[in-house]
Amino acid sequence: MTTNIVLGQLIVNRPKCEAARTHLPSYDRNQLKHGIVHLSVGNFVCSHLAYYMDILASEHKQTDWGIVGIGVRSFDKTKSRIMKAQNGLYTLVTKGNDENDVNVRIIGSLIDYIHASDEPENALSILVHPNTKILSMTITASGYDLDMNNVDIQHDLKNSDKPRTIFGFIVHALDARRRANEKPFTVMSCDNVQRNGEVIKRCVLQFAKGLNNTQLIEYIETQVTFPSSMVDRITLATTDADRKYVRLHYGISDGWPVISEAFVQWVIEDSFCNGRPPLELLSSSPYNVLLTEHVEAYGNMKIHLLNASHISMCYLGHLMGYTYIYEIMLDKYSKIYIKQLMNVEVTPILPPVPGIDLEQYKRTLIERFSNPNIKDTAVRVCRNGASKFSKFVVPIIVEQLKRGNNPHFCALSVGAWIRYLSGFDEQNKPIILQDTLAVELKLSELAAKTRPDVKEILSTNQIFDDLAKYPQFIEAVERVVQLLYEIGSKETLKRWVNEAPYQNIIN
Repeated sequence: MTTNIVLGQLIVNRPKCEAARTHLPSYDRNQLKHGIVHLSVGNFVCSHLAYYMDILASEHKQTDWGIVGIGVRSFDKTKSRIMKAQNGLYTLVTKGNDENDVNVRIIGSLIDYIHASDEPENALSILVHPNTKILSMTITASGYDLDMNNVDIQHDLKNSDKPRTIFGFIVHALDARRRANEKPFTVMSCDNVQRNGEVIKRCVLQFAKGLNNTQLIEYIETQVTFPSSMVDRITLATTDADRKYVRLHYGISDGWPVISEAFVQWVIEDSFCNGRPPLELLSSSPYNVLLTEHVEAYGNMKIHLLNASHISMCYLGHLMGYTYIYEIMLDKYSKIYIKQLMNVEVTPILPPVPGIDLEQYKRTLIERFSNPNIKDTAVRVCRNGASKFSKFVVPIIVEQLKRGNNPHFCALSVGAWIRYLSGFDEQNKPIILQDTLAVELKLSELAAKTRPDVKEILSTNQIFDDLAKYPQFIEAVERVVQLLYEIGSKETLKRWVNEAPYQNIIN
Protein backbone atom coordinates (compact mmCIF):
# COMPACT_ATOMS: atom_id res chain seq x y z
CA MET A 1 0.00 0.00 0.00
CA THR A 2 1.24 3.53 -0.83
CA THR A 3 1.57 5.79 2.20
CA ASN A 4 1.70 9.52 1.63
CA ILE A 5 2.61 12.14 4.21
CA VAL A 6 1.19 15.63 3.68
CA LEU A 7 3.51 18.33 5.02
CA GLY A 8 1.61 21.51 4.28
CA GLN A 9 0.88 20.71 0.64
CA LEU A 10 4.24 19.00 0.19
CA ILE A 11 3.28 15.37 -0.36
CA VAL A 12 5.84 12.70 0.45
CA ASN A 13 5.46 9.06 -0.53
CA ARG A 14 7.02 7.49 2.57
CA PRO A 15 8.02 4.05 1.19
CA LYS A 16 9.62 5.58 -1.90
CA CYS A 17 11.19 8.34 0.17
CA GLU A 18 12.71 5.87 2.65
CA ALA A 19 13.99 3.69 -0.17
CA ALA A 20 15.87 6.71 -1.52
CA ARG A 21 17.13 7.61 1.98
CA THR A 22 15.49 11.02 1.97
CA HIS A 23 16.19 13.01 5.12
CA LEU A 24 13.05 14.43 6.75
CA PRO A 25 13.16 17.13 9.46
CA SER A 26 13.93 15.36 12.74
CA TYR A 27 12.94 18.32 14.93
CA ASP A 28 9.59 19.78 15.93
CA ARG A 29 9.11 22.67 13.53
CA ASN A 30 6.54 24.16 15.91
CA GLN A 31 9.43 24.83 18.28
CA LEU A 32 11.42 26.79 15.69
CA LYS A 33 11.78 30.48 16.42
CA HIS A 34 12.64 32.89 13.69
CA GLY A 35 16.09 34.30 14.41
CA ILE A 36 16.83 35.22 10.79
CA VAL A 37 14.87 37.18 8.20
CA HIS A 38 16.13 36.77 4.65
CA LEU A 39 15.39 39.30 1.94
CA SER A 40 14.96 37.96 -1.58
CA VAL A 41 14.77 34.18 -1.13
CA GLY A 42 16.20 32.70 -4.29
CA ASN A 43 17.33 29.14 -4.80
CA PHE A 44 20.84 29.86 -3.57
CA VAL A 45 19.75 30.70 -0.03
CA CYS A 46 17.60 27.54 -0.08
CA SER A 47 20.68 25.43 -0.80
CA HIS A 48 23.00 27.36 1.49
CA LEU A 49 21.83 29.38 4.51
CA ALA A 50 18.54 27.49 4.98
CA TYR A 51 20.41 24.19 4.55
CA TYR A 52 22.87 25.15 7.28
CA MET A 53 20.11 26.19 9.69
CA ASP A 54 18.30 22.90 8.99
CA ILE A 55 21.47 20.98 9.86
CA LEU A 56 21.82 22.94 13.12
CA ALA A 57 18.22 22.17 14.07
CA SER A 58 18.39 18.49 13.06
CA GLU A 59 21.81 17.52 14.38
CA HIS A 60 22.48 20.05 17.13
CA LYS A 61 18.99 20.88 18.50
CA GLN A 62 19.43 24.57 17.66
CA THR A 63 15.87 25.81 17.21
CA ASP A 64 16.36 29.59 17.63
CA TRP A 65 17.46 30.14 14.04
CA GLY A 66 14.46 29.51 11.85
CA ILE A 67 14.15 31.74 8.79
CA VAL A 68 11.35 34.00 7.62
CA GLY A 69 11.73 34.79 3.94
CA ILE A 70 10.67 38.07 2.41
CA GLY A 71 10.28 38.23 -1.36
CA VAL A 72 10.86 41.73 -2.70
CA ARG A 73 10.80 41.18 -6.47
CA SER A 74 7.66 40.81 -8.57
CA PHE A 75 8.70 37.34 -9.74
CA ASP A 76 9.03 36.21 -6.10
CA LYS A 77 5.22 36.10 -5.89
CA THR A 78 4.88 32.63 -7.39
CA LYS A 79 7.49 31.21 -5.06
CA SER A 80 5.82 32.95 -2.11
CA ARG A 81 2.50 31.31 -2.95
CA ILE A 82 4.06 27.85 -3.27
CA MET A 83 6.14 28.17 -0.10
CA LYS A 84 3.14 29.30 1.90
CA ALA A 85 1.11 26.34 0.61
CA GLN A 86 3.94 23.95 1.52
CA ASN A 87 4.37 25.50 4.96
CA GLY A 88 7.91 26.55 4.01
CA LEU A 89 9.02 22.99 3.24
CA TYR A 90 10.91 22.13 0.06
CA THR A 91 13.22 19.44 -1.28
CA LEU A 92 16.96 20.02 -1.64
CA VAL A 93 18.65 17.56 -4.00
CA THR A 94 22.45 17.69 -4.12
CA LYS A 95 24.36 15.92 -6.89
CA GLY A 96 28.02 14.98 -7.05
CA ASN A 97 29.98 14.07 -10.17
CA ASP A 98 29.08 10.40 -9.77
CA GLU A 99 25.49 9.69 -10.83
CA ASN A 100 24.98 7.70 -7.61
CA ASP A 101 26.20 10.57 -5.42
CA VAL A 102 22.77 12.08 -4.76
CA ASN A 103 21.45 13.34 -1.43
CA VAL A 104 17.80 14.26 -0.87
CA ARG A 105 16.76 16.39 2.08
CA ILE A 106 13.47 18.08 2.94
CA ILE A 107 14.43 21.42 4.48
CA GLY A 108 12.34 22.64 7.39
CA SER A 109 14.18 25.78 8.51
CA LEU A 110 12.11 28.19 6.37
CA ILE A 111 9.14 28.78 8.62
CA ASP A 112 7.33 31.56 6.74
CA TYR A 113 7.48 33.43 3.45
CA ILE A 114 6.07 36.93 2.94
CA HIS A 115 5.74 38.72 -0.36
CA ALA A 116 6.61 42.31 0.49
CA SER A 117 4.53 44.09 -2.15
CA ASP A 118 1.42 42.27 -0.92
CA GLU A 119 2.17 42.61 2.79
CA PRO A 120 4.63 45.49 3.39
CA GLU A 121 3.37 46.11 6.93
CA ASN A 122 3.77 42.41 7.81
CA ALA A 123 7.27 42.37 6.31
CA LEU A 124 8.28 45.42 8.34
CA SER A 125 6.70 44.00 11.48
CA ILE A 126 8.75 40.80 11.29
CA LEU A 127 11.95 42.84 10.79
CA VAL A 128 11.19 44.96 13.83
CA HIS A 129 10.29 41.92 15.99
CA PRO A 130 12.83 41.38 18.82
CA ASN A 131 13.33 37.73 17.76
CA THR A 132 14.93 38.94 14.51
CA LYS A 133 18.65 38.80 15.31
CA ILE A 134 20.00 38.69 11.76
CA LEU A 135 18.79 40.17 8.50
CA SER A 136 20.42 38.34 5.59
CA MET A 137 20.06 38.92 1.85
CA THR A 138 20.85 37.64 -1.62
CA ILE A 139 20.18 40.46 -4.07
CA THR A 140 22.88 39.64 -6.70
CA ALA A 141 25.93 41.78 -7.48
CA SER A 142 23.85 44.30 -9.44
CA GLY A 143 21.57 44.89 -6.45
CA TYR A 144 24.28 46.93 -4.72
CA ASP A 145 24.35 49.58 -7.46
CA LEU A 146 22.22 51.95 -5.39
CA ASP A 147 20.68 54.81 -7.37
CA MET A 148 19.25 57.42 -5.01
CA ASN A 149 17.26 58.92 -7.89
CA ASN A 150 15.46 55.65 -8.58
CA VAL A 151 11.67 56.03 -8.38
CA ASP A 152 11.26 53.27 -5.78
CA ILE A 153 14.13 54.60 -3.65
CA GLN A 154 12.55 58.06 -3.72
CA HIS A 155 9.22 56.48 -2.72
CA ASP A 156 10.88 54.71 0.22
CA LEU A 157 12.52 57.91 1.46
CA LYS A 158 9.05 59.44 1.78
CA ASN A 159 7.07 56.36 2.92
CA SER A 160 8.48 54.59 5.96
CA ASP A 161 5.43 52.35 6.47
CA LYS A 162 5.26 50.76 3.01
CA PRO A 163 8.75 50.47 1.52
CA ARG A 164 9.36 48.79 -1.83
CA THR A 165 13.12 48.25 -1.85
CA ILE A 166 15.68 46.24 0.07
CA PHE A 167 17.26 49.39 1.47
CA GLY A 168 13.92 50.89 2.43
CA PHE A 169 13.01 47.80 4.45
CA ILE A 170 16.42 47.59 6.15
CA VAL A 171 16.73 51.23 7.15
CA HIS A 172 13.13 51.83 8.21
CA ALA A 173 13.18 48.62 10.28
CA LEU A 174 16.43 49.67 11.97
CA ASP A 175 14.96 53.09 12.69
CA ALA A 176 11.87 51.51 14.27
CA ARG A 177 14.08 49.34 16.47
CA ARG A 178 16.13 52.39 17.45
CA ARG A 179 13.02 54.33 18.44
CA ALA A 180 11.79 51.32 20.45
CA ASN A 181 15.16 51.03 22.25
CA GLU A 182 15.62 47.55 20.76
CA LYS A 183 18.98 46.11 19.86
CA PRO A 184 19.54 46.20 16.10
CA PHE A 185 19.84 43.15 13.89
CA THR A 186 23.05 42.16 12.14
CA VAL A 187 22.92 42.93 8.41
CA MET A 188 24.51 39.99 6.56
CA SER A 189 25.07 39.85 2.81
CA CYS A 190 25.27 36.43 1.17
CA ASP A 191 26.15 37.75 -2.29
CA ASN A 192 29.20 37.30 -4.50
CA VAL A 193 30.53 40.78 -3.85
CA GLN A 194 34.03 41.41 -2.53
CA ARG A 195 33.90 42.94 0.97
CA ASN A 196 30.13 42.51 0.80
CA GLY A 197 29.75 43.64 4.42
CA GLU A 198 31.41 46.97 3.69
CA VAL A 199 29.43 47.37 0.49
CA ILE A 200 26.02 46.81 2.08
CA LYS A 201 26.95 49.09 4.99
CA ARG A 202 27.83 51.84 2.53
CA CYS A 203 24.48 51.39 0.74
CA VAL A 204 22.50 51.37 4.00
CA LEU A 205 24.21 54.53 5.23
CA GLN A 206 23.71 56.22 1.87
CA PHE A 207 19.98 55.56 2.11
CA ALA A 208 19.89 56.65 5.77
CA LYS A 209 21.61 59.92 4.92
CA GLY A 210 18.83 60.56 2.42
CA LEU A 211 16.47 60.66 5.43
CA ASN A 212 18.55 63.40 7.13
CA ASN A 213 18.28 61.59 10.46
CA THR A 214 21.54 62.04 12.37
CA GLN A 215 20.46 59.84 15.28
CA LEU A 216 19.65 56.97 12.92
CA ILE A 217 22.97 57.37 11.11
CA GLU A 218 24.84 57.26 14.43
CA TYR A 219 22.84 54.18 15.51
CA ILE A 220 23.78 52.36 12.30
CA GLU A 221 27.42 53.42 12.43
CA THR A 222 27.97 52.49 16.09
CA GLN A 223 25.59 49.61 16.85
CA VAL A 224 24.85 47.68 13.64
CA THR A 225 27.40 45.17 12.33
CA PHE A 226 27.83 44.11 8.72
CA PRO A 227 29.95 40.92 8.58
CA SER A 228 31.64 40.17 5.28
CA SER A 229 31.32 36.66 3.93
CA MET A 230 32.23 34.35 1.09
CA VAL A 231 29.48 31.95 0.06
CA ASP A 232 29.77 29.09 -2.39
CA ARG A 233 27.46 26.48 -3.84
CA ILE A 234 26.44 26.14 -7.49
CA THR A 235 22.63 26.09 -7.44
CA LEU A 236 20.26 25.77 -10.38
CA ALA A 237 17.04 27.54 -11.26
CA THR A 238 14.00 25.30 -10.66
CA THR A 239 12.33 23.85 -13.75
CA ASP A 240 9.34 21.63 -14.44
CA ALA A 241 11.84 18.87 -15.20
CA ASP A 242 13.10 19.18 -11.60
CA ARG A 243 9.57 18.91 -10.23
CA LYS A 244 9.02 15.79 -12.32
CA TYR A 245 12.39 14.37 -11.24
CA VAL A 246 11.72 14.54 -7.49
CA ARG A 247 8.19 13.19 -7.98
CA LEU A 248 9.24 10.17 -10.08
CA HIS A 249 12.49 9.30 -8.30
CA TYR A 250 11.71 10.18 -4.69
CA GLY A 251 7.92 10.26 -4.43
CA ILE A 252 7.80 13.95 -3.45
CA SER A 253 5.23 16.30 -4.98
CA ASP A 254 7.05 19.60 -4.51
CA GLY A 255 6.18 22.85 -6.26
CA TRP A 256 9.67 24.29 -5.76
CA PRO A 257 12.45 21.70 -5.37
CA VAL A 258 16.03 23.01 -5.39
CA ILE A 259 18.90 21.27 -7.18
CA SER A 260 22.51 22.01 -6.31
CA GLU A 261 25.98 20.53 -6.35
CA ALA A 262 27.25 18.60 -3.34
CA PHE A 263 30.02 21.09 -2.53
CA VAL A 264 29.16 23.87 -0.07
CA GLN A 265 31.27 26.47 1.74
CA TRP A 266 30.75 29.54 3.90
CA VAL A 267 33.52 31.79 5.15
CA ILE A 268 32.23 34.57 7.39
CA GLU A 269 33.53 37.31 9.63
CA ASP A 270 32.57 36.73 13.27
CA SER A 271 30.97 40.15 13.73
CA PHE A 272 27.37 39.88 14.97
CA CYS A 273 25.74 42.58 17.11
CA ASN A 274 22.79 40.56 18.44
CA GLY A 275 23.85 36.91 18.70
CA ARG A 276 24.44 34.30 16.02
CA PRO A 277 23.96 30.60 15.30
CA PRO A 278 26.74 28.30 16.61
CA LEU A 279 28.37 28.11 13.18
CA GLU A 280 31.54 26.62 14.64
CA LEU A 281 29.57 23.34 14.92
CA LEU A 282 29.62 23.21 11.09
CA SER A 283 33.34 23.71 10.61
CA SER A 284 34.20 20.21 9.42
CA SER A 285 33.61 18.64 6.01
CA PRO A 286 31.16 18.45 4.29
CA TYR A 287 29.81 21.73 5.73
CA ASN A 288 32.99 23.83 5.47
CA VAL A 289 31.93 26.81 7.58
CA LEU A 290 34.81 29.01 8.71
CA LEU A 291 34.62 31.96 11.08
CA THR A 292 37.68 34.09 10.36
CA GLU A 293 39.18 37.58 10.19
CA HIS A 294 40.56 36.79 6.73
CA VAL A 295 37.32 36.83 4.72
CA GLU A 296 38.79 39.18 2.11
CA ALA A 297 41.51 36.70 1.12
CA TYR A 298 38.97 33.90 0.72
CA GLY A 299 36.62 36.22 -1.14
CA ASN A 300 39.39 37.27 -3.54
CA MET A 301 40.17 33.64 -4.22
CA LYS A 302 36.57 32.65 -4.87
CA ILE A 303 35.45 35.69 -6.85
CA HIS A 304 38.48 35.79 -9.14
CA LEU A 305 38.96 32.05 -9.61
CA LEU A 306 35.40 30.72 -9.59
CA ASN A 307 33.21 33.66 -10.61
CA ALA A 308 35.61 35.16 -13.14
CA SER A 309 36.14 31.74 -14.74
CA HIS A 310 32.40 31.08 -14.71
CA ILE A 311 31.45 34.15 -16.72
CA SER A 312 34.52 33.90 -18.96
CA MET A 313 33.60 30.40 -20.11
CA CYS A 314 29.87 31.08 -20.43
CA TYR A 315 29.80 33.96 -22.92
CA LEU A 316 32.23 32.16 -25.18
CA GLY A 317 30.52 28.81 -24.57
CA HIS A 318 27.13 30.26 -25.46
CA LEU A 319 28.54 31.62 -28.72
CA MET A 320 30.00 28.18 -29.42
CA GLY A 321 26.53 26.67 -29.15
CA TYR A 322 26.79 24.95 -25.77
CA THR A 323 23.82 24.93 -23.41
CA TYR A 324 25.31 23.61 -20.18
CA ILE A 325 28.51 24.50 -18.36
CA TYR A 326 29.69 20.91 -18.15
CA GLU A 327 29.42 20.74 -21.96
CA ILE A 328 31.71 23.76 -22.24
CA MET A 329 34.25 22.00 -20.03
CA LEU A 330 34.16 18.93 -22.27
CA ASP A 331 35.62 21.12 -25.02
CA LYS A 332 39.41 20.63 -25.02
CA TYR A 333 40.28 24.25 -25.75
CA SER A 334 37.72 25.62 -23.29
CA LYS A 335 39.33 23.66 -20.49
CA ILE A 336 42.81 24.87 -21.47
CA TYR A 337 41.49 28.43 -21.63
CA ILE A 338 40.01 28.32 -18.13
CA LYS A 339 43.05 26.60 -16.63
CA GLN A 340 45.38 29.17 -18.17
CA LEU A 341 43.17 32.02 -17.00
CA MET A 342 43.29 30.63 -13.46
CA ASN A 343 46.96 29.66 -13.40
CA VAL A 344 48.64 32.51 -15.22
CA GLU A 345 46.41 35.56 -14.89
CA VAL A 346 44.52 35.09 -11.60
CA THR A 347 46.76 33.10 -9.26
CA PRO A 348 49.72 35.55 -9.33
CA ILE A 349 47.55 38.45 -8.12
CA LEU A 350 45.90 36.61 -5.22
CA PRO A 351 47.00 37.32 -1.65
CA PRO A 352 47.88 34.30 0.50
CA VAL A 353 44.82 32.41 1.72
CA PRO A 354 45.29 30.80 5.17
CA GLY A 355 44.89 27.03 5.18
CA ILE A 356 44.12 26.72 1.45
CA ASP A 357 46.01 24.55 -1.03
CA LEU A 358 45.43 26.77 -4.05
CA GLU A 359 46.37 24.12 -6.61
CA GLN A 360 43.89 21.68 -5.08
CA TYR A 361 41.24 24.40 -4.94
CA LYS A 362 41.64 25.04 -8.68
CA ARG A 363 41.46 21.32 -9.48
CA THR A 364 38.26 21.13 -7.42
CA LEU A 365 36.81 24.04 -9.39
CA ILE A 366 37.47 22.26 -12.68
CA GLU A 367 35.76 19.15 -11.29
CA ARG A 368 32.77 21.21 -10.16
CA PHE A 369 32.42 22.96 -13.51
CA SER A 370 32.64 19.55 -15.21
CA ASN A 371 29.89 17.90 -13.14
CA PRO A 372 27.52 16.32 -15.73
CA ASN A 373 24.76 15.92 -13.13
CA ILE A 374 24.46 19.67 -12.61
CA LYS A 375 22.61 21.01 -15.63
CA ASP A 376 23.67 24.58 -15.01
CA THR A 377 23.05 26.71 -18.09
CA ALA A 378 25.41 29.21 -19.66
CA VAL A 379 22.45 31.58 -20.07
CA ARG A 380 21.91 31.71 -16.29
CA VAL A 381 25.51 32.72 -15.66
CA CYS A 382 25.40 35.26 -18.53
CA ARG A 383 22.77 37.39 -16.76
CA ASN A 384 23.83 40.82 -15.51
CA GLY A 385 27.27 40.59 -17.06
CA ALA A 386 27.99 44.31 -16.74
CA SER A 387 27.89 44.18 -12.93
CA LYS A 388 29.70 40.84 -12.85
CA PHE A 389 32.57 41.95 -15.08
CA SER A 390 33.19 45.04 -12.98
CA LYS A 391 33.49 42.98 -9.80
CA PHE A 392 34.94 39.65 -10.98
CA VAL A 393 37.16 40.26 -14.03
CA VAL A 394 38.14 43.92 -14.25
CA PRO A 395 40.19 43.89 -11.00
CA ILE A 396 42.29 41.04 -12.49
CA ILE A 397 42.88 43.02 -15.69
CA VAL A 398 43.75 46.24 -13.85
CA GLU A 399 46.25 44.53 -11.56
CA GLN A 400 47.94 42.66 -14.40
CA LEU A 401 48.22 45.84 -16.48
CA LYS A 402 49.72 47.69 -13.50
CA ARG A 403 52.34 44.92 -13.34
CA GLY A 404 53.21 45.50 -16.98
CA ASN A 405 51.38 42.44 -18.31
CA ASN A 406 48.70 42.38 -21.00
CA PRO A 407 46.25 39.68 -19.78
CA HIS A 408 45.72 37.56 -22.89
CA PHE A 409 42.84 35.38 -21.69
CA CYS A 410 41.01 38.21 -19.91
CA ALA A 411 40.99 39.97 -23.28
CA LEU A 412 39.26 36.90 -24.74
CA SER A 413 36.71 37.01 -21.92
CA VAL A 414 35.88 40.68 -22.52
CA GLY A 415 35.80 40.26 -26.30
CA ALA A 416 33.36 37.34 -26.07
CA TRP A 417 31.07 39.43 -23.85
CA ILE A 418 31.11 42.31 -26.34
CA ARG A 419 30.24 39.87 -29.14
CA TYR A 420 27.40 38.49 -26.96
CA LEU A 421 26.10 42.03 -26.37
CA SER A 422 25.45 42.37 -30.10
CA GLY A 423 22.17 40.54 -29.50
CA PHE A 424 22.63 37.78 -32.11
CA ASP A 425 24.57 34.52 -32.02
CA GLU A 426 26.61 32.99 -34.82
CA GLN A 427 23.50 31.45 -36.37
CA ASN A 428 21.90 34.92 -36.32
CA LYS A 429 19.45 33.82 -33.64
CA PRO A 430 18.50 36.54 -31.15
CA ILE A 431 20.22 36.60 -27.77
CA ILE A 432 17.86 37.81 -25.04
CA LEU A 433 19.94 40.24 -23.00
CA GLN A 434 19.15 40.09 -19.28
CA ASP A 435 21.45 42.84 -18.05
CA THR A 436 19.96 45.95 -16.44
CA LEU A 437 23.20 47.93 -16.27
CA ALA A 438 24.23 47.11 -19.84
CA VAL A 439 20.81 48.26 -21.06
CA GLU A 440 21.03 51.51 -19.06
CA LEU A 441 24.48 52.22 -20.52
CA LYS A 442 23.28 51.38 -24.07
CA LEU A 443 26.14 48.93 -24.54
CA SER A 444 24.17 46.77 -26.95
CA GLU A 445 23.93 49.70 -29.36
CA LEU A 446 27.71 50.09 -29.27
CA ALA A 447 28.26 46.33 -29.65
CA ALA A 448 25.68 45.81 -32.41
CA LYS A 449 27.66 47.66 -35.08
CA THR A 450 29.35 45.75 -37.89
CA ARG A 451 32.59 46.83 -36.23
CA PRO A 452 31.81 47.35 -32.53
CA ASP A 453 33.42 50.39 -30.93
CA VAL A 454 35.53 48.45 -28.44
CA LYS A 455 37.35 51.52 -27.14
CA GLU A 456 34.11 53.33 -26.37
CA ILE A 457 32.74 50.25 -24.58
CA LEU A 458 35.95 49.92 -22.55
CA SER A 459 35.67 53.63 -21.70
CA THR A 460 32.55 52.88 -19.65
CA ASN A 461 34.00 53.70 -16.22
CA GLN A 462 31.11 52.11 -14.29
CA ILE A 463 32.33 48.75 -15.56
CA PHE A 464 35.89 49.01 -16.81
CA ASP A 465 37.48 51.54 -14.47
CA ASP A 466 40.31 53.23 -16.41
CA LEU A 467 41.10 50.39 -18.84
CA ALA A 468 40.67 52.75 -21.79
CA LYS A 469 44.07 54.26 -21.03
CA TYR A 470 45.81 50.97 -21.86
CA PRO A 471 46.03 50.81 -25.69
CA GLN A 472 47.64 47.37 -25.67
CA PHE A 473 44.61 45.85 -23.91
CA ILE A 474 42.16 47.67 -26.20
CA GLU A 475 44.02 46.30 -29.23
CA ALA A 476 43.86 42.76 -27.84
CA VAL A 477 40.11 42.97 -27.26
CA GLU A 478 39.56 44.53 -30.70
CA ARG A 479 41.38 41.60 -32.26
CA VAL A 480 39.27 39.09 -30.31
CA VAL A 481 36.05 40.74 -31.50
CA GLN A 482 37.31 40.88 -35.08
CA LEU A 483 38.21 37.18 -35.01
CA LEU A 484 34.87 36.22 -33.47
CA TYR A 485 33.07 37.82 -36.41
CA GLU A 486 35.51 36.60 -39.08
CA ILE A 487 36.23 32.98 -38.08
CA GLY A 488 33.70 32.23 -35.32
CA SER A 489 34.01 31.41 -31.65
CA LYS A 490 35.50 27.88 -31.87
CA GLU A 491 38.31 28.88 -34.21
CA THR A 492 38.93 32.07 -32.26
CA LEU A 493 39.29 30.11 -29.04
CA LYS A 494 41.67 27.63 -30.64
CA ARG A 495 43.80 30.41 -32.13
CA TRP A 496 43.84 32.41 -28.90
CA VAL A 497 44.98 29.39 -26.89
CA ASN A 498 47.70 28.55 -29.41
CA GLU A 499 48.92 32.16 -29.58
CA ALA A 500 49.16 32.62 -25.81
CA PRO A 501 52.40 34.44 -24.92
CA TYR A 502 52.87 31.98 -22.07
CA GLN A 503 52.42 28.24 -22.09
CA ASN A 504 51.85 27.28 -18.47
CA ILE A 505 51.96 23.60 -17.56
CA ILE A 506 48.38 22.31 -17.62
CA ASN A 507 47.63 20.00 -14.71
